[in-house]
Amino acid sequence: MLEQYDLAAYKGTQNERFRNEIAKDERDSMYCRYQSKQAIYPRGKVYGHCYDSSQKNFYKNNLNGRYEKYRSIFCAKTSNLTLALSTNPSNIIDLIIFSWVLLHFIALLSAFLIPLFALLLGSVSLAGDIVTMLFCYLVVSKSLNFIIWPFIRKKYNLAVIFNRVTGKMAIPTSDAKSLDELPFEEFNAHYKVAHNPNSGFPNRGFTLLHFKKSMRYEKTYANQVAPSLIHWELLQNFMDVTQPLADIPQFEYYREFDKTTAEFDRANGRPKYFWYRVDKSFLKEMSKADDELLKGFNDEEQLNNLLTGKPIRKLTPPDIFKFPWKYADNIKAESEIKFGKTLWQKFTSFLMIDL
Repeated sequence: MLEQYDLAAYKGTQNERFRNEIAKDERDSMYCRYQSKQAIYPRGKVYGHCYDSSQKNFYKNNLNGRYEKYRSIFCAKTSNLTLALSTNPSNIIDLIIFSWVLLHFIALLSAFLIPLFALLLGSVSLAGDIVTMLFCYLVVSKSLNFIIWPFIRKKYNLAVIFNRVTGKMAIPTSDAKSLDELPFEEFNAHYKVAHNPNSGFPNRGFTLLHFKKSMRYEKTYANQVAPSLIHWELLQNFMDVTQPLADIPQFEYYREFDKTTAEFDRANGRPKYFWYRVDKSFLKEMSKADDELLKGFNDEEQLNNLLTGKPIRKLTPPDIFKFPWKYADNIKAESEIKFGKTLWQKFTSFLMIDL
């Protein structure tokens, strides 16, 4: 596998024609025609690191085995250096699954809250009827999840897959039964904004759109452009074989399989499986450093620079993001690594839809 590194399509730069010759009005998808005309995020580092609040979940779910299960589902029959990420629903199957998960969560939440309000209002019989109705729905939903879904699941592709070895992105087709593969360097990150009717504030992010075809990956965050820049840099980092992977919980699994990263770790004396061994309290130190760095990031100003084509001011992150193990006090021995869910995690997983 390692000898294929020289064949990787993306080497840290992008051919200018992918920016200058973007097909805009020739696309099949109206949405992609619109998005192709939006501002383009710059290549390279701006924020300077790939750590954000989502890494706390990756830390937890690496240890309880959730992401190992997802890798076995979404990255089956691929190399160990493939990253599967969910995106906004882009086909009918994706939309149906997304709606099912959302409805199940709403029903579960309602099963606890609505009867409580009904009881407070003195309507005991109404509370009983609501509980019965929601319980029946949840039983049917979980039955489908346990009995039918595992057999149907094998037929569909529900994630965009980034392959560090080949330098390509694999995107589900319109029927979700197969994947289309194209080089990562042929995709541009176009600014995306979506109205959030709940908060009244816009969700900002990007659509990673092929420069000619209607193939895309999307990500949005609440009312800020900084998280989008971090995620865009994360994708670039994962696909650029000329630099080591970012030292974040999300990438711990991949480090030993990646030639560039393994050489970097050996040269700098990085503890193996660091993010499996460090105490979770260390995440507070990372978050504190991120908050401090964020003080030098004027989100509104940076967004304006992006939309007007002005250079976005780059930040210089502290070394804790490059060499986190040097700042950690409690690093367990490899023999003390414990994987598996707690009883509470097992209970909550049982209640939810498990894809």
